[in-house]
Amino acid sequence: MNRLTLAIGLALSAGPLCANDAPAAAQTAPAPSPSVYTYDPVKVIGQRLFPYQEGLVLDRAYIDEQIRGNGDIGSLLRINPNVQFDETSRTSRNMGEIRPADISINGGLYYQNSFLLDGASFNNDLDPVGPSSPANIQDVPSHTQGIALDTSLIGSLTVYDSNVPAAYGGFNGGVVEAESRKARDAFSGSVALRMARSVWNQAHIAEPALGDFQQSATEAQQPNYDKYELRATLEGRSQNGLGLIGNIVRTRSVIPLRGYTAGRSSPGDDNLKEQVRENTSASLRADWSNGEGLELGASVTYAPTDERYFIINAKNGFYDLKQGGPVTSFRINWQYGAWTWRNSLSYSQLDSSRRSEVDYWKSWARSGQMDWGVTTLSGEGSWGNIDQSDRSIGYKLSLERETLRWGRSEHRLQYGLEYRDRKAEYHRLNDHYSWLDPVATNTCTDRLGVIDTDGCSLSPVLATGNGVVKGRGQYFSRRAIYREGYFGASNREWSVFAQDDVRLGRWSLRPGVRVDGDSLMGKTTLAPRLAMSWDAFGDRDTLFTAGLNRYYGRSFFSYKLREGRESLQLEQRRTGNLIWTDVRQYPTNYRFDRLRIPYSDEVSAGVNQRWAGLDLNLKYVRRENRDEVLRESIPSLDTSGQYAARISRYTNRGRSRSQTYTLSVGPSTPLRWAGSVTNAQLAFDYTDVRRNYNDYESAYSDAFDDNVRYDGKIMRRWDIPARAFNRPWTARLATQTRLPEAGLLWSNFLRYRGGYRGLRELGREIYNGESIAVIEEIAYPKSWTWDTSVEWSLDLPHRQETYARIEVQNLTNRANLISSTSATATYYEPGRSYWLELGYRF
Repeated sequence: MNRLTLAIGLALSAGPLCANDAPAAAQTAPAPSPSVYTYDPVKVIGQRLFPYQEGLVLDRAYIDEQIRGNGDIGSLLRINPNVQFDETSRTSRNMGEIRPADISINGGLYYQNSFLLDGASFNNDLDPVGPSSPANIQDVPSHTQGIALDTSLIGSLTVYDSNVPAAYGGFNGGVVEAESRKARDAFSGSVALRMARSVWNQAHIAEPALGDFQQSATEAQQPNYDKYELRATLEGRSQNGLGLIGNIVRTRSVIPLRGYTAGRSSPGDDNLKEQVRENTSASLRADWSNGEGLELGASVTYAPTDERYFIINAKNGFYDLKQGGPVTSFRINWQYGAWTWRNSLSYSQLDSSRRSEVDYWKSWARSGQMDWGVTTLSGEGSWGNIDQSDRSIGYKLSLERETLRWGRSEHRLQYGLEYRDRKAEYHRLNDHYSWLDPVATNTCTDRLGVIDTDGCSLSPVLATGNGVVKGRGQYFSRRAIYREGYFGASNREWSVFAQDDVRLGRWSLRPGVRVDGDSLMGKTTLAPRLAMSWDAFGDRDTLFTAGLNRYYGRSFFSYKLREGRESLQLEQRRTGNLIWTDVRQYPTNYRFDRLRIPYSDEVSAGVNQRWAGLDLNLKYVRRENRDEVLRESIPSLDTSGQYAARISRYTNRGRSRSQTYTLSVGPSTPLRWAGSVTNAQLAFDYTDVRRNYNDYESAYSDAFDDNVRYDGKIMRRWDIPARAFNRPWTARLATQTRLPEAGLLWSNFLRYRGGYRGLRELGREIYNGESIAVIEEIAYPKSWTWDTSVEWSLDLPHRQETYARIEVQNLTNRANLISSTSATATYYEPGRSYWLELGYRF
């Protein structure tokens, strides 16, 4: 107890901030548990759960015992060597954020994974790339994970990263399938409070950027924050076998920032403003079985996320982003004779909406009346109210037959079908006015004798410039109106699939096929799947695996919805008579054309070896990705006036390829020594991804197919290594050690990552008579982190316990450089940070 108290005391006394030297210098630089719970062994890559090395399963024990961080799925998937993360999503400058991390599986783009909860999809396919900043007048961000699913709601997490069965489609990366936890037999529950604070944590900031960081007015830099999480669970099972479990998790982060830039103070507005991130995940699950082959299950998860932002250097500039919604499923499994019928009905409605304080934006010249500005302008207002939703109703039927013997072979047949009706909406709820370009005036009465109180002021302007004159009034000469409007798009998706898992002697073969249809694009695709394994010595100690598979991705509603949004904009102008005149109705800048469905061809090979109490997996996955989507600009050739002279459209000119080598090692059974029980998993990977674009908003150019000299070698531009989700080398070690007699749990996660590649163009040279770009690689330094957690639990009477837990991320406080394009644009990974948790279980 004293040791735990000392550890917590050291955490709370840690300093908040660590200034680093200049960038150049920085670059050189299941075990038995307390009586309340019983855990199964951790299931990870190394076990025979997947005979074709399809992926990884994390059970409830691993989920409970590993470092939680913000409690998102990405924190758990760090152990999977086939998963890579966005380098810039979490830095020392934005540690107050709680949104889920984007992940790439075997080189696939983060928005082309499939996320499932109890069989229901929680992908938000409105616009998963979206704008780079939340402050956008037309676009509302839409995270690819439609709900921020907290890991405490999950009973098991399965990741299919290669040789994916035919029952799964709609991805080019991988499948992440979460199953909510079933209720225990006895009535039980838990409650816990977690917290993380900037005053406990350390942020690595380059010295030239330290001043701006400490006086930040933007969410990109968060010097102060407080994060709190409260979660509670109740569960039990009735005498007739009905199990019920309810969870609720509320995570809240408060981020105080300055309202105005460069440390300046406004005389007429609040100088300290708070941004807020808040996620509430509530889940209820029921299950029942009659013991004779009939199983019923139902779950509903409601996980809305609310994020409050404000527009810097502006008054009345708060706006709220609302995302998430309900994800529900109802399941009936019925075993009849040799067949098992699995039925799943699902529904989800995932929102990405915005609410503003006011329905206007005004950019005044600073005056006596409009005195809150800290430059020559005083802005006020926000971006307006927009609703977006992605509604999905789906049904899936899977028929599985018990093993059928035919001659010397054994067959396990599976057939199925799937249907989803999806509808997306974009709705600007009311007209939004953007008042611009103030001009000097001595009157606010228009030609008709009406006094303009909205877009005109006689308060003397404080400085001459850009159309205004010191000492005179001002009126707005230009106004953009974003009119109320609604656009919708629908997509009916269907699929049928079949596969046969064949055993013949030491050989296993799983041929399958999947056919998908998509009404949005009007395409039907055929995806063959083939996986095989060979038991070399007949004792299942040495398995060789291989596979040939094709995966088709998904279509996104943004391709269609963008076509209409620009047409909502109307521009008006006026002169000294103060009468508005329509100048132009904005034509559409996007045109929707039907696309081919992007696909990935996969070749895999591997070996799974049991030796000396260890389980070793070596795997190679190569993918060729074609018909991937990006954006191009072309002449519209339109004579109707609906489209602009040049329009953007999405096209299938994207292409990429990836090679991933992985090795994972873990003990076949937990290690026991001196009363302790330890689970461990060690994983390595080498990843090489080549891609001619970053995401579907990348602008295509014919130069993508040009020759370039890259690090001294001539190659096509699309052959250059990808800059995101592409760490060449990584190594990961996860351990969980329990000392039951002492009530202690010690978990560790160590990760080494080789330096990733940046690019810099040096100029041009002549090669075979053509001018080509010369590009060199910028090697960012390697990094490693050690995350650890210690939990101490105290048994109480009547099968109760209380516990305390402390998590430390980046225990050694290493300054791991992410990127550096200038002295002030230098980014590091988060420094040492703490989560403190106190809880009670019964």
